[in-house]
Amino acid sequence: MNLQDQQLLPVREKLQKAIELELATIPPYLTALFSIRPGTNAMAASIIRSVVMEEMLHMLLAGNLLSAIGGNVRLGKEQIPVYPVQMEFQGKQFKNRQFDIHLAAFSKDTINVFLQIELPDGWMVSPLEFDRITVPGFTIGEFYRGIKDDLVHLCNTYGEENIFTGKKENQVSVEYFWRGGGTPIVVTSLANATAAIDLIVEQGEGSSVNTVVKAFSFTGTDEVPHYFRFNEIYHGRLYNKNDDPYHSPTGDAIDIDYTAVFPIKTSCKSSDLQQFPELSYLNNLFNNNYTTMLSQLEEGFNGNPAAFYTAILNGMHKLSPLAYNLVQLPIPGDPKGSHAAPSFEWHIDHF
Repeated sequence: MNLQDQQLLPVREKLQKAIELELATIPPYLTALFSIRPGTNAMAASIIRSVVMEEMLHMLLAGNLLSAIGGNVRLGKEQIPVYPVQMEFQGKQFKNRQFDIHLAAFSKDTINVFLQIELPDGWMVSPLEFDRITVPGFTIGEFYRGIKDDLVHLCNTYGEENIFTGKKENQVSVEYFWRGGGTPIVVTSLANATAAIDLIVEQGEGSSVNTVVKAFSFTGTDEVPHYFRFNEIYHGRLYNKNDDPYHSPTGDAIDIDYTAVFPIKTSCKSSDLQQFPELSYLNNLFNNNYTTMLSQLEEGFNGNPAAFYTAILNGMHKLSPLAYNLVQLPIPGDPKGSHAAPSFEWHIDHF
């Protein structure tokens, strides 16, 4: 291994962490979405769904970045989180913060956790009082800024052509990504890499104060970062164009009904359902499809980008009906009357 490769290893590991971080947000958001009873909370469901689609794009962009600097994406059993997850941020300027992420029903407390995940860079809040995800930064934005700084330093030191050595055919481009959530960026240079990181930051959990203020010249909630979309749910109101991002939204009221949810078991696991054949079968089938989807995503990132499209088209679309069937079924004998819920665990089986 030459000196250049040795210097690239830490950045490759950061980008692998970024992929795992983006992936870790998707099951909690989907679980809250699945728990909403059909025909209710339409705006909230639409907002959550829009964020999920962008998280998929962010995971793709992080994968393209890793591939572009000669790394391989890993999405196996060791890389997926086991919920509940403790998210720990290790900031440079501010004190560390940590909070737990559960697979939980749609509720104000759940949305509050989502706000913690999506905290904009430079925003100050009090931390909320397993398996752990440690992020080197007070926010995910600080984490991504560090990756960008690393890439700039490496290009200045070794030359851009010696850093972006990944095969272009391994990049996941627009033809392999479903519509919605934005457009993938093929990464072959520092300019592409910067554009990909900036898109992640501007759309989602990496947003800076400046990005947020600029975004508030928006027309429609799909233009503001994730924190503010979840804040609309939390306060039950949409933002007006001239709202101050540092204050609560003042626009039209959103119909939010936290009672119109299935009372799913928080962070449900396969072991909670194994004695109930119907529930166990549905959850295992869900997890089998989830595992297959992750395997196809890994294949798509590492030389067969067409597999990425297959993963989204078949995997994601198969998960939703299974989840909606599962959340409607009570767990027999559960003292709280809880319903089953998908556990998002690694599972390989043949049905």
